[in-house]
Amino acid sequence: MKYIISVILAILTFSCKTAIKDDSSKTYFGGEIINPKTNFVLFLKDDKVIDTLLLDKNNRFLNNYNSLNEGLYTFKHGNEFQYIYLKPTDSILVRLNTWDFDESLVYSGKGSSKNEFLINLFLQNVKEEREIYQYFGLNEPDFQRKIDSLSNERMAIYNDFLTTEDEISEGFKKLTSTAIHYPLYRLKEMYPYYNKRYHRLDKFPIISDNFYNYRKSISLNEENLTSFYPYQNYVVSYLYNLSYQLKENDSSKNNITVNILNSATEHINSNKFKNTLLKKFIVNDFFNSESTCSINQKALDIFLENCNNQLYISQVKNLVNDSKFVSNNEPLHNFEIVSYNNINSTINDITKGQNSVIYFWSTAYMSSDYLVSRIKYLEKRYPNILFIGINMETSVEDITTEPNLKLLNITKQFKLTKDSFAHNYLTSNYPRTIIINNNGEVKNGFTYLDSKKLNSELNKLK
Repeated sequence: MKYIISVILAILTFSCKTAIKDDSSKTYFGGEIINPKTNFVLFLKDDKVIDTLLLDKNNRFLNNYNSLNEGLYTFKHGNEFQYIYLKPTDSILVRLNTWDFDESLVYSGKGSSKNEFLINLFLQNVKEEREIYQYFGLNEPDFQRKIDSLSNERMAIYNDFLTTEDEISEGFKKLTSTAIHYPLYRLKEMYPYYNKRYHRLDKFPIISDNFYNYRKSISLNEENLTSFYPYQNYVVSYLYNLSYQLKENDSSKNNITVNILNSATEHINSNKFKNTLLKKFIVNDFFNSESTCSINQKALDIFLENCNNQLYISQVKNLVNDSKFVSNNEPLHNFEIVSYNNINSTINDITKGQNSVIYFWSTAYMSSDYLVSRIKYLEKRYPNILFIGINMETSVEDITTEPNLKLLNITKQFKLTKDSFAHNYLTSNYPRTIIINNNGEVKNGFTYLDSKKLNSELNKLK
């Protein structure tokens, strides 16, 4: 098998090298997608699509670019993505299997070694972050020693990498430093909160003055790193830490969302980054609210006063309106649906006389493997509840061809007709779940599949 893969990559690499003989000043990017979920790959810079690369009959793609600036780019296929660092004259090919996106990813061609190092570092970060939670119960000195040990291991690997590379740009060094250190900084920002939870303390543990010394050398406004997840995740954890500390020290500052929105407004200067974070925090507040999903009015006011991205403002306002459109303890307004056999029906016809969960889904917000595993789990745990899926996406073929989605029971899967009444409360495009009892009354008009409160609400239906 490895031999076959090597041959395929060699053919791809050869064809790419042949193509660049005529113009070595161009940057080439291409590759092969095994088990593709769509017929294209998106190529992005700072979250903006700069190219749509169509797959050929062999599921391969390739394009070249003039005057491409050195830096971090992203390629996306389906609802998954990964980073790629490019310099002018690089010719990089990727090969991956969508069934195991990150772990199967292989780079080849000129400039591939940098990206191989980054993906291996990414996978190492994921592994270590899963394991580190067991160490949050340690006292501060022991936890610091664990972080130092992880840092030393990463730096040793990085120093070995440097010995094999003839030329490493300052831009790549900065990116690599971020990828190495910021995930560890993030864990330190998380430490007080999780240490408190671990030991069931009334207050956060007392932290020494030098625990956060690294903060003196970092900036929260690195424009060229705001789309890089290790950086973005650190900033989010830092702001949350500030917000929880504020709550600890001042009883009047007891709303974390209000605290973190104010912190983002105060500490983030980049307009684009600030807008992204403000939207992230307000939407999280909505989905994590204790009752039926709603947004704290004070938090909403802070968001509207400080966000100047009109698309984000519209999405949040639509989300608020959507949540109010379906009322609890009232009959669900009937709406039209269509099966994957193109048979029209209504939601009342399908759910009549049954306790039901109607989940509107989109793989833009939830991976297909998680969606399927979640529904399988819920159907097994609640066999007397009917689970009806409604695809919010435009493609009707996905569910019959995508390897994970086709595992869903297609007789319980539908799409909305063009004029379906349900479109009235899906204006934000966020997935939602509606729970109704066997009398057709709404028991929860806006929850979501991975809500921590979903099981308790379904138990009431039983």
